Amino acid sequence: MSKRKSLLKFGAGLMVSSSILLAACGGTTEGTETESAAGTSDQSENTEEVNITFWHAMNGPHQEAITALTEDFNDSQDLYTVEEMNQGDYDTLEQSIMASGVSGDLPTISQLTPGLVPDLATNELLLPLDDILTGENGFTQEELDDIYPGFMESSLYNEKTYAMPFSKSTRVMYYNQDLLDEYGVEVPTTWEEVKALGEKMVAAGDDSVAMGLENAYEMEYETMARQNGSTFIDGETLEVDIDSPESVETLEFLMGLIDEGYARTAGEDGYFSGPFARGESALYIGSSAGLAHVEPVAEENGINWSTAELPTYNDTPLTIFAGNDLGVFSSATEEEQEAAVAFLSFLLKPENTAYWSMETGYVPISRAALEVPEYKTYLEENPAAEAATLELEYGISAPSFVGYGEYRNELLNTMDDVLVNDANEQEALTELDKKTEDIISKNNK
Repeated sequence: MSKRKSLLKFGAGLMVSSSILLAACGGTTEGTETESAAGTSDQSENTEEVNITFWHAMNGPHQEAITALTEDFNDSQDLYTVEEMNQGDYDTLEQSIMASGVSGDLPTISQLTPGLVPDLATNELLLPLDDILTGENGFTQEELDDIYPGFMESSLYNEKTYAMPFSKSTRVMYYNQDLLDEYGVEVPTTWEEVKALGEKMVAAGDDSVAMGLENAYEMEYETMARQNGSTFIDGETLEVDIDSPESVETLEFLMGLIDEGYARTAGEDGYFSGPFARGESALYIGSSAGLAHVEPVAEENGINWSTAELPTYNDTPLTIFAGNDLGVFSSATEEEQEAAVAFLSFLLKPENTAYWSMETGYVPISRAALEVPEYKTYLEENPAAEAATLELEYGISAPSFVGYGEYRNELLNTMDDVLVNDANEQEALTELDKKTEDIISKNNK
């Protein structure tokens, strides 16, 4: 097959993939103290400045924050200039990458959903970064080791690093303190405690539910299944065990909560941040990047709220990271590759990833970022942001493989079938298991 035909086939495959969308989060953009990742004007005056292009899907306050960081990088040295280009939303960004992959007109660096990385790497469009990350203007090994391992997992494919983590989030549990006080319970730390709260609220005839879930609740289900001991899809071997007894038990438990009226999904609201902030649930699991969605509505309705770590199933703390990475395309020249790595290193400096987190609601990428004085002050002034940081040490990334988008579509269809059509959990998961094995076998040889 010619390379062009291969790319066309790759592009067609992207059309059916589902992007992992991030909840938008507000914030204000102010000046930021940033640390240079590259050389200064003291370096050779004869060095010609290298210009690179950076595609992303950041909008609103996120756009303002990434613009501020890009400008700071450009001002911090005179070797490289980064031109950032907003591509709209994530679907449009993926379509732009697909079209440019066929035409051969890719940017230097781009924001990428983790599920897209294997497809791009397989088609030799992404550059493996392992050999260039620790160059003169890149990362030190200490800086790389300081990044939370769970974030780096999403950047690996075939034991090579094809991207670096950037706009990352995790799931947290939002809670309504007044409702918990009304029923005399502490913030639940286990799913059994969530169930017990639901029993009390139903017995009292409360119109609110104990737990609110997003309509796309597949991440909550997989998190619980893994907490319960299911390997689900093994990140190293890609062996599939979605219909294991532990996994089936978890889905039955979750559906039981909904059937008994202890939990519900967002329904016509689209996302549960609105219903929670209006007092329609005691608890809600959503993105850590969604604090700004909850805050104004909760304030309007007089809701006393905060966040906590996810409840455990089978007493196992675990969360699955979401969000996006940054990759460098193989079409970049050596000079452009060096510029891209310098930019990546700059963005992930502790001061800068902390700034990004404070401005957008995403989480810091490295442990050192939590020690930045401004970030410590931020957590003191915004205690609802702390729960996400407590989950960083035990967070994991879902496995990436070629065909991930197709698999996720099947997962979402299965979750809908169980929830809406009352499909049998065991039968539905066994069918999903078979389809997933076929997808992985077909695309990952």
